[in-house]
Amino acid sequence: MKNLWAITMVGGHGTRLWPLSRRKTPKPFLKLIPGKPSLLEATIKRLRTTVPANRILIIGSEHHLKSLRQAAKSIPRANIIGEPASRNTAATVAFGASLISKRDPDALVLVAPADHWIANHKGFRKTVGAATRIAKLTSSFAIFGATPTYPASSYGYLRAGRKTAGSVYELKQFVEKPNQRRAEEFLRTGKFFWHAGIFLAPVKTILDSIRRYAPLIYRNLSRLNAVDGKIVPPKWFRSMPSISIDYAVLEKLNNAYLVRCDFDWCDVGTWKSFDGLWPKDQLQNSVWGTCLPINSRRNVIYSQDKMICLQGVDDLVVIDTPDALLVSRKDSAEEMRELVRALPKKKIKRLS
Repeated sequence: MKNLWAITMVGGHGTRLWPLSRRKTPKPFLKLIPGKPSLLEATIKRLRTTVPANRILIIGSEHHLKSLRQAAKSIPRANIIGEPASRNTAATVAFGASLISKRDPDALVLVAPADHWIANHKGFRKTVGAATRIAKLTSSFAIFGATPTYPASSYGYLRAGRKTAGSVYELKQFVEKPNQRRAEEFLRTGKFFWHAGIFLAPVKTILDSIRRYAPLIYRNLSRLNAVDGKIVPPKWFRSMPSISIDYAVLEKLNNAYLVRCDFDWCDVGTWKSFDGLWPKDQLQNSVWGTCLPINSRRNVIYSQDKMICLQGVDDLVVIDTPDALLVSRKDSAEEMRELVRALPKKKIKRLS
């Protein structure tokens, strides 16, 4: 697609997937689907079905620059950039858009996280095509919405307005993560979609919106550049506010479009996500490794070398690694962050 670029955001530590995901090896670098590449490698492969390698930017932490280059061998070295500090997604998108604007002022930019799982490349290309057309026609944001398959209370939602084309709607409202009752109501109406965290817009529209809604970020962009994969001078990037692109810009837009995803989407955000990603046994246990479940149902089990035996337990997460074992309720995703924050206090920071 002419003038189409992509920014892949490789941020966060994936603490809700501890003990596999850690600060040194966060979620995007992990191979979490049996027989498949890492989430970052899979994201790059998917993007390359619609965007040439020389128009893909990979932006993550400076601490992981070596790992980024290793995972993104097909991407030009100059397009792989490490941030000197974590400043959330607004700063990442702003800096990436500013670099693209210098190379191609007429660019359309696809922004996508590096840690989601999307197996249907044909459907992904179709959705990107629909988003490209509406973004180019209206000079506005096209935000991807995934059709809900169950009443999830762990996702933000997008409320669809008037339908303008096959899979395109006017975006009526962003909705914060609902409680279970509201999530069930959203599912019944058919007017709400999961916010997939992917969007597409002209680079000029992105930068104009950041200037308008996030001036403290925008004012530093002219001072920054990328040299040998690092952002310089780093002090100006560090001085940017730490805020997501959703809060900084997207939720403030007066005119945007929702594009329905023509693919199954999973953010691989919690251990519960693996219910649909790992092989299941007859008792609906999702298993990677060797497991003997007796009267045990709907558990998520991972083991690298040990036999995991379960007796009379349901809806648990059991994740065994060489130096840490997690046993948790499957619905306790938010508490995982508290657990990881507690590790340094117990003088076992090496495990976080």
